[in-house]
Amino acid sequence: MMAFAGGVLAPGLGFMLTGRLPLAILTGVLSIAIVLLVPLMVVDGVFGTIDRLPSYLIVTSAALRFGAAAIAAFLAFRDPPRVYRPFEHIWWAAGFVVVSFAVNDGLRTRIAYEQVAEFGFVTDTSLVPTTTPGAMTVIIKRGFDVSRVKVGDLVAIKRQSASWDGELPGFVRVIALPGSVVEMKNNGNLFVDNFPVIQTDCPASVPHHGYTCTHEKQATKEGSHERNTTATSFSREFTPTSVGKGQIFVLPDDRGRQLKAPAGLVAMGDVLGAVVVAR
Repeated sequence: MMAFAGGVLAPGLGFMLTGRLPLAILTGVLSIAIVLLVPLMVVDGVFGTIDRLPSYLIVTSAALRFGAAAIAAFLAFRDPPRVYRPFEHIWWAAGFVVVSFAVNDGLRTRIAYEQVAEFGFVTDTSLVPTTTPGAMTVIIKRGFDVSRVKVGDLVAIKRQSASWDGELPGFVRVIALPGSVVEMKNNGNLFVDNFPVIQTDCPASVPHHGYTCTHEKQATKEGSHERNTTATSFSREFTPTSVGKGQIFVLPDDRGRQLKAPAGLVAMGDVLGAVVVAR
């Protein structure tokens, strides 16, 4: 029981408690590989879709933990009966857990999160009514080129950057690219390059999540882009604003008065990555 519980708590700990160092190290290495390789393969399109990345990580990690724990428990059961055998290796096991967690956390932060993809939660209403507050997101960094973003793309703005002074990344939608001029009235009417963004009530079939919904249709060089926003009046008024080189103009989907998300011009260098809402 101790071997099984330990193996579920930390990959390889069950083997350490029964004195099987090689198996413990192998399981620890596999757990690290899952953290690094699963996001890499999903982002690169080897299998699955980006929105299911958190689920893939949870399933593979759980399979490794429970599988290794079951094997460790079986081997411990077959061992010659010796009272308190696991406690003979308790200090080695404690050291293994500390090192394993430290290495896992360090590599996950330095490689997976910083270079491949980062998980985040929408803690505000910035993406309402597209999704509800608390929704999990995947911020894609690997292969992301901010100079190729299009109108309508969801992006994340770096925390505590020149464009966003928040404690968490800011989630916004791209409204205009370099060379465009954006204007927003205090009644919420939006103009891009002197053309109005057409606003109508959202169809009843669109999930509103309890918010009044407005459907926007914006003409772009690549064709029209459509999105859903809140119908409440905006908290800021933008006079005609030119989007310069190295900038994009962004707005949250929630246009309410209690806006707590980046809005207006942001530097391309402050864009963290593309955003996909996870399932």
